[in-house]
Amino acid sequence: MSEVIEKYYEKGMYCYEAGDYAEAVNWIGKAAELGHIGAQNSLGYLYFFGKGVEKDESVAVEWYRKAAEGGLAKAMYNLAVSYQNGVGVEKDVSIAVEWHKKAAELGHAGAQYNLGVLYYYGIGTEQDYSEAFKWFTKSAEQGNVKAQKGLGNCYFDGNGVEKDQAEAIKWYTKAAEQGYDKAQYSLGYCYYYGDGVERDLETAKKWYDKALAQNSNGVKITFM
Repeated sequence: MSEVIEKYYEKGMYCYEAGDYAEAVNWIGKAAELGHIGAQNSLGYLYFFGKGVEKDESVAVEWYRKAAEGGLAKAMYNLAVSYQNGVGVEKDVSIAVEWHKKAAELGHAGAQYNLGVLYYYGIGTEQDYSEAFKWFTKSAEQGNVKAQKGLGNCYFDGNGVEKDQAEAIKWYTKAAEQGYDKAQYSLGYCYYYGDGVERDLETAKKWYDKALAQNSNGVKITFM
């Protein structure tokens, strides 16, 4: 039976990739009803964005929940984000923290980053820079550019770790080289003022220009 369920899911994903969303809902739905956690998460996605079915965020959340309770990290993340933003469910950041933590412990980089942010600012949980630093590090090491920027900020300000501006520059650079505008701006700032690196106005201008090119209204130096 499990092979049949997997075939349903595979057929549904094939239909999705082909742009036949109605058939995707049909086959993914069959697999989801039979307990396939990947299908449950995918069905949640289809309901969330209204692909092949009338958009219904509350139904999406319930499918995310089924998959999350079945142990799927990306469904835990989707459920956490729904609670964090109050989409399809009443906003409750403390519940979001719980689901982000479950997904983060399973290695989900996005959940690790979001958990870091929530600990950093004390949203839905007590503020804890050490926990924020821990989760930013795990996510950053997986290549998450926002986490790399967040980790750079921790080092730059000495939050959750001993202050080390050179290490901050390293992480800002990793994110900036991948095109993250806020990291590019922070890197430009560091080169302009000589924080953690030798002052270099030409290099500062290069990074400022890269950041500003992505945002015609300008980019503010923010934590996120």
